[in-house]
Amino acid sequence: MELKIKKGELPSHFADRMGYAYTSNINKDRKKENGQYFTPNKIADYMSSLSTKTNQNMLNILDPGCGTGTLSCSLIEYLIENNKSLIEINLTCYEIDEDLILYTKQVLNYLIKWIKNHNPNIKFNYKIKNVDFVLNNQFAFNERSLFSIDENNEKFDIIISNPPYFKISKSDERAIIAASIVYGQPNIYSIFMMLSALLLSKNGEMIFIVPRSFASGPYFRLFRKQFFNTTLLKYIHIFNSRKRAFKRDNILQENIIIKTVNNGKSPNDKVTISTSESIEDLEDATISQYPLEEIIDMESKQKILYIPLNLKDEEIIKIFQKWKNNFEKNFIKISTGPVVAFRKKDYLVDNIDSSNKNFSPLLWLTNTKPMRLVFPGSRKKKQYIEDCSTTQNVLVENRNYVLLRRFSTKDDKSRLIATPYFAESFNQSKIGIENHLNYIYKYKGELSKYEVMGLAALFNSSLFDSYFRTFNGNTQVSATELKEIPLPSMSKIESMGVELLESNELSQNNIDSIINEKILA
Repeated sequence: MELKIKKGELPSHFADRMGYAYTSNINKDRKKENGQYFTPNKIADYMSSLSTKTNQNMLNILDPGCGTGTLSCSLIEYLIENNKSLIEINLTCYEIDEDLILYTKQVLNYLIKWIKNHNPNIKFNYKIKNVDFVLNNQFAFNERSLFSIDENNEKFDIIISNPPYFKISKSDERAIIAASIVYGQPNIYSIFMMLSALLLSKNGEMIFIVPRSFASGPYFRLFRKQFFNTTLLKYIHIFNSRKRAFKRDNILQENIIIKTVNNGKSPNDKVTISTSESIEDLEDATISQYPLEEIIDMESKQKILYIPLNLKDEEIIKIFQKWKNNFEKNFIKISTGPVVAFRKKDYLVDNIDSSNKNFSPLLWLTNTKPMRLVFPGSRKKKQYIEDCSTTQNVLVENRNYVLLRRFSTKDDKSRLIATPYFAESFNQSKIGIENHLNYIYKYKGELSKYEVMGLAALFNSSLFDSYFRTFNGNTQVSATELKEIPLPSMSKIESMGVELLESNELSQNNIDSIINEKILA
């Protein structure tokens, strides 16, 4: 498609129009298959402004998933305006969609003309590689070059990208190449990030806009370990709205802009974190700085990336970091509900006679509310499971537990929803816990009534919710993550449960008030 260039139009704006023209002519399935969500101009300009390469006379730039070239054009426009020493730019772009490349070539040919008009002394070269970025650069994942690529291989001073987002199977060739950072089913964007970090030149910088999901969770742990050992985190921007960063493409995703550099680490390293509601207020973003060690604890097993949005979040992180206990030290464990309903559907029933001991209650996500168990729950869910030889491996002893939802919904005010469960609730010796729930229990003895209430209240508290949001950017609650979270001592948690039961008041205000009195004192 040929689009007429507007008088005085910036190449990045032309690229944006070309991207819109392209996506208007393809179906949603193809767009989703290639993970093609093009970067709006305002975000591209903001990302470009994070570059500090304003005094280097020659720059090698990489855009590993270029689309129509909006990010590359915006970056080059910024550099030409702000780097008066610049005499040569070499741009390498990767794009696997052959149809899209026809649009990209029009944009980059216009960029050549625009550069000649603005500064004819700058030499500009570009190449578009119509090959898979990961497959073409797999050498970087060789063990011998994990942290230092052979000097003969091409390196880049700036890598800027809005990489594709989609999951690939563990058997995918790209996942096999990136096996050192892969656990479970990987998302392609994390492989793009790691590979780009390995392709940076000395003092090179990479600026990406990606989902926030890599910041925590067991599936990205290996990635976080290698990525943050390879490159130094310098800047994060987070959008408070999940809907408005890519609203043109209807993307409901917590995205962050992240900048890292390849120049080693020092004890005084700082990370800048900025936040805005959406694209519209980017120029008025709130900006703070934090010591790197407060944002990523590289000594921990999970290497979680914390993203505080304000002074309150910063103080909450410090409170948790002071606590020296966790699940293991408090002699408690967390497991995922073992009942996968569709696999045991022949053993599920709606109702039973109260005296029937051959069936156990089956607890679903819909049975759990903050601080209370609702049984029976949804009429759509069968509430009992047969207690027989076939189901023994998925039933658990009827003991005191704290039930914790593994997923939150868009209507939930809190990411964590915890429910106290007491064995006295049912006469049966065993119960079923469906797979969308986690359950917390004591592995030496049994949780007391007060411990159950204290733990449930702690997980339902505003304090815990705020802390959880500083590192978790999605709706899933991972048992692996929770095991690592610092906790107060069990005696403090128990004292909270005592006060809650004595007050006979389970409101959010009362929970938060008792947290302040018992836990934070």
